[in-house]
Amino acid sequence: MVDKNIYIVQGEIGTVVGSIKRNSRWNTHTPLDEEQDPLLNSFGNLKEILNSIKELSDIEPNIFLRPFLEVVRSEDTTGPITGLALTSVNKFLSYGLIDVTASATLHKEPEL
Repeated sequence: MVDKNIYIVQGEIGTVVGSIKRNSRWNTHTPLDEEQDPLLNSFGNLKEILNSIKELSDIEPNIFLRPFLEVVRSEDTTGPITGLALTSVNKFLSYGLIDVTASATLHKEPEL
């Protein structure tokens, strides 16, 4: 049985990607353009990864966060699309998909 958290991430992918594709900047894109677009390609790669695992905990959180954070950092996305990506990250935090305490200890400076 597949972890329900995978479905949460997949749903957020659909929301953000759908919004990107509806945006006027991407209206003229062809399927070939979508493969070459770094943002859409990043989400496509994440979909493949999610389809190959049974539990979201099988992958590091930065793997499923990366495409959403790339949208936030992108100069090519509009405010509403950036807002959707931020909402997705907030949802992942709210639903406990990211263990903030574990992440903090991984990036903690070593004590001297």
